[in-house]
Amino acid sequence: MKRSLMAALTLAAVGSFASLASHAQSSDSSLQMPYQKEFWTTGHAGIELGRSRLDIGCPTGATCDQHANAAKLFAGGRFNNVFGGEVSYLQTNNFGFPGGNLKLQAVNFGLLAGVPFGPNRNSSVFAKAGLLWGHSELGDTSQNGWGGSYGLGATVGITRAWAVRLDWDRYRFKLPGGGGDREDVDSFLIGAQYTFGGPPR
Repeated sequence: MKRSLMAALTLAAVGSFASLASHAQSSDSSLQMPYQKEFWTTGHAGIELGRSRLDIGCPTGATCDQHANAAKLFAGGRFNNVFGGEVSYLQTNNFGFPGGNLKLQAVNFGLLAGVPFGPNRNSSVFAKAGLLWGHSELGDTSQNGWGGSYGLGATVGITRAWAVRLDWDRYRFKLPGGGGDREDVDSFLIGAQYTFGGPPR
């Protein structure tokens, strides 16, 4: 029930962003690609800190810690005034489980769709989806693998270049001993984002 509700909310948000994007894109339909210099003219980078939650059960009678501190580094650029791309690196502290401490790392490749607003156009709301390469360690065992990701975010512009950024992300990690199954890891992060050259006026 919880997962279906979260998925429904995410789909609704993506649909809303898509309709807003089609309206906003009419004002600036120029398309830039990562191999073009202009893609990085309004590129961005930043750092966030927060908490992650691992959505798996704890064995009966055992003590588990399904929450851990997390940090994320990210950088990206814009295809136009609505769509963009981003690469990020996530690392968590230890989750506590009977088999040992579990630690997660991921490199995520994502696409963003959002709408800028505000006097400096350095505030925005956006949805995102991507693909991650994850590494998990539990005690003396480890697991690598690809997985999906999606999330929602917002920036609140302080100046034309600097903004406060908030993100909720859901990552699908392969875990040691999971038999190839993927588990949900949610992260709730806040940090700072710098936009090179400032967003377009």
